[in-house]
Amino acid sequence: MVGGMIVSVVSSAALSAQAPASKGGPWSDVCSLATDAEFQKAHGVDPRIGIIPNDPVATEMVWGPHCDYSGGSIDLFTKKSPGAELDRVLGLTKGGKQRAPVQGLGDRAFFTTVYPDDQYRRRGFLAVFLGQRLVTLSMDPYQNEPLEATRPRLEGLAKLVVARLK
Repeated sequence: MVGGMIVSVVSSAALSAQAPASKGGPWSDVCSLATDAEFQKAHGVDPRIGIIPNDPVATEMVWGPHCDYSGGSIDLFTKKSPGAELDRVLGLTKGGKQRAPVQGLGDRAFFTTVYPDDQYRRRGFLAVFLGQRLVTLSMDPYQNEPLEATRPRLEGLAKLVVARLK
């Protein structure tokens, strides 16, 4: 799949080996935060045509659990300093230069983009701070759609995910 893992975050080779994510609560079982059907619905798949079968894939990243969905991902930043680790990841993805505040999610939240100039890996990106941890969601745009068009879809999905983290 083109995209993936916060758009492969500079490919997994730059981040160390990945292993299956551990189970044990919403902060470790990241793929339990949204079903693939919920992710596809948030992405805009018309349920009348049916949900495209896909099994979300969980992996453990340097910053914490990660889950790949068709068309996006969810990451939990639970290790080290989550804010600093997020800044590092955004730097690697050439993202985060413009951070638009988002109201009503967690302690604070912002929308930005990752790989904005790469037509094959570009994504909308939403970060939600929840105490000392944070959750991020990323989503592919439709073909030549502006990345900002993913923002309302990400915000809707984030409401579902944040409620499940509490």
